[in-house]
Amino acid sequence: MTDPHVELIKQAIPLWYAKIAWAKELLVRAFGLSEPQDILSRECRHFRAIPNTCWFVRPHGIGVDIFKSPDVGGVDFDFDKPDPDEWRLALFIVRQVNDGQLSYATYRELVDDERLLKQAVAAALQGA
Repeated sequence: MTDPHVELIKQAIPLWYAKIAWAKELLVRAFGLSEPQDILSRECRHFRAIPNTCWFVRPHGIGVDIFKSPDVGGVDFDFDKPDPDEWRLALFIVRQVNDGQLSYATYRELVDDERLLKQAVAAALQGA
């Protein structure tokens, strides 16, 4: 792992926060919720398509996973944790590369080497 790998992870962190803001707004608008966390209510708590979009939502525990297809796009987060953890940030980066939001050419070494990605994410979050 090199410093450029850690820098690439750090560059993706603002996109994480932007995607969470987008996801919360999407939930409120698409399902007519008062608060995005209302998706966790008993009547909403199941995997389903988000109306009029190519996105899906899967509520879990105290959070949601929003995606186009497994490993493509979106974001997985918990409502009570505003900052990414190592696992979710690594998953987020892979999904964003798979969706074309982050350049495969730029992130190739990281997404093609799970151990390297984990190390770079851990280092980036420790230094954040």
